Amino acid sequence: MSFDAARWNQGKLRVHLIGVAGSGMTPLAEILLDLGHEVTGSDLKPAPERIIQRGLGFSLGHAAEGIGPVDVVVASAAIPDENVEWMEAKKRGVVRLRRGEVLGQLAQGKKLLAVLGSHGKTTTATMVAQIFHEAGENPSFYLGGYAPSLGASGRWGKGDWLIAEVDESEGAPTQLKPWAALLLNADYEHVDRYANEKAVIAAYQQILGNVAGPVIVVAKEESAAMDAAGSVQQKVTFGWEKSEADYVGSWKGESADGIRFGVKGKGKDLGTFAVAAPGRHNGGNALGGLALAAELGIAPEKIRQGLQAFRRAERRFEILGSEPALEVVDDYAHHPKEVVATWKAAQARGRARIVAIFQPHRYTRLATFMTAFAEALAKADLVVLLPVYAAGEREMEGFGVAELAAKIGELGGKVEVARSMPECRTILGKVWQEGDLFLFMGAGDVTQLAKKVARDFGTFRAVRDLVKGEGVVKWYEPMNKHTTIRIGGPAQVWFEPESEEALGRVVQWCGKERVTLTVVGRGSNLLVRDGGIGGVCVHFGQPGMSKIEAVEGKIRAGAGARLKQIVSVAKANGIMGLEFMEGIPGALGGAMRMNAGAMESWTFETVESVRVMNREGKVSEVGRGDFEVKYRKVPRLVEDIAVGAVLHGKPGNPEEIAEKLKQYSRKRWDSQPAAPSAGCIFKNAEKIPAGRLIEELGLKDTSVGGARISPVHGNFIVNQGGAKAVDVLMLMEKVQARARKDRGIDLEPEVIVVGEDE
Repeated sequence: MSFDAARWNQGKLRVHLIGVAGSGMTPLAEILLDLGHEVTGSDLKPAPERIIQRGLGFSLGHAAEGIGPVDVVVASAAIPDENVEWMEAKKRGVVRLRRGEVLGQLAQGKKLLAVLGSHGKTTTATMVAQIFHEAGENPSFYLGGYAPSLGASGRWGKGDWLIAEVDESEGAPTQLKPWAALLLNADYEHVDRYANEKAVIAAYQQILGNVAGPVIVVAKEESAAMDAAGSVQQKVTFGWEKSEADYVGSWKGESADGIRFGVKGKGKDLGTFAVAAPGRHNGGNALGGLALAAELGIAPEKIRQGLQAFRRAERRFEILGSEPALEVVDDYAHHPKEVVATWKAAQARGRARIVAIFQPHRYTRLATFMTAFAEALAKADLVVLLPVYAAGEREMEGFGVAELAAKIGELGGKVEVARSMPECRTILGKVWQEGDLFLFMGAGDVTQLAKKVARDFGTFRAVRDLVKGEGVVKWYEPMNKHTTIRIGGPAQVWFEPESEEALGRVVQWCGKERVTLTVVGRGSNLLVRDGGIGGVCVHFGQPGMSKIEAVEGKIRAGAGARLKQIVSVAKANGIMGLEFMEGIPGALGGAMRMNAGAMESWTFETVESVRVMNREGKVSEVGRGDFEVKYRKVPRLVEDIAVGAVLHGKPGNPEEIAEKLKQYSRKRWDSQPAAPSAGCIFKNAEKIPAGRLIEELGLKDTSVGGARISPVHGNFIVNQGGAKAVDVLMLMEKVQARARKDRGIDLEPEVIVVGEDE
């Protein structure tokens, strides 16, 4: 089967796209859907919902069976030859094409306007597409990012023009025969492919040599770009004041709405133009797009309308959230010059501080531009560095984030290093100050972090406003501070109410807004996953919710009261029967919810009544008889929230109580490990205690990562230092699998696991 422009326009083809969620493949999917083809695709990350709704058959992950009966399989250059779907297509004899080949074939039926450059291609191509759209040309376009004002990243229009950004990262696409081209710059980039700047210039020269008509190039101050276009016959230049360019821009300033500049085109005053984009670099992009459109006959007024209608492409200084307390910006910048330009645009926003969150993209790029990156990033008030997004490359010793952080520090910059996305959120919660701008930069998955931070801040701010100072509200509080095993990612919002009224307002709001609300005690039987806890995490740590008083031979206590302190007050007032609680390292609310026990005694044996708040924020006093109590669980208190209780005991003298406490303490220290743990991990099986079963299976002292089954007690998993929740969970699964296989016993976890994975 041969493929050319005619073949793509004749009948319906069955096309499978490998890596369909990538920035170069998504617009291709949209174009193919416009042409009426049956399109399927796969990727390791979710595809945009808009193309799934349009009819894309999407599969998450790559598998040979993911390719159905198809006519052609298309993959980007990022997909290796060893990809299982690519190999399956070859095995079946299915036509296989790379993305660039398909773009070249599609372009044969249109007048191709190629936008080239090391930086700014997506933004500028979007501007050009918007100009031609407003001019009524019904253009086709192929963009490297979603264009909000056009509603797509790719489209097949009925007009003659195809506006496409041409990416030199895959080499010079010699199959493209552009009608006209725009070269924005020619900086050294894609160091994994090109040895030096000369090689980059040569690639551009090869592409520009195929252009039939005018080549628009930035003026002579950009020497590399001029060198790349040096031999072109129909060369048209653009630049700023004092340049001798054909199209000269005069800067007129920047505001929150965008930038303004005047233009003289080949001696004629074309007037003033405005575009909703920040920074002088985007003024240059707009000027280049304007010059290209003008050379192809688009009237100045239509160009003006197009630039006014333009809205920034996805991840091009995309403002994800903006309020006085915080502005969150996401940008694709992954080259030192892009970082500088993006920082300048952020600086113009007039915020109190700029906190730059940077994810280096590829080890080769970081190694080549280490010093330049450090110089660019050191301009920020604070830098938070993420691990390198390797994009398939192997780690290069001596050229990692630690080395970059050291160089930033040498230049006087302030820097923090995050080992993971959750740890980055913890850092951001710690460093955030009113009026900050968080600037996320990088070509990897840092964009997901940016979107999450923007969403999460809205919840934090809403809760803080509701609380009105009646308690503590923190953003991204690390849960490893609040669990006895010292493990856990950050809580999105950490809330310690000072009163039942403040708690009630937040509980009611969470129910109305469908925000998850999780109540945690002192974390003694809790494992928080490495991604942390979403929504609002409530902890009764303030005095108003943890009071303890003895009244008529009973203890009245708030849910936040520590069991050890309850025992102390009971002892001082001659109330006996609560001594077993001294060895439970938790608070009253959690102990009631789990009916915690020790020394063959249980919490609910001492409960007379409980103050309960429902999910509408209303409080009532409920007697002990109205609760169903199960082994390690009180079902009603899973949904409703215990905010306090009355406990009963029996009369006793303090000396007798003290002696009993000593006995319990000795027994506990003799049988339980001293290292950080979450208490008993599994519930006891029907015929054998979990600890004894694990010992008989020979699993004591088994380790996964930083987690270890205690050699002291088989039913305890301890944190040896640096353990992650995933280590503990893998160790638990190992124990459960052995118990099931060797003894036919299904061990049920006693530890409560909450949160989301990293």
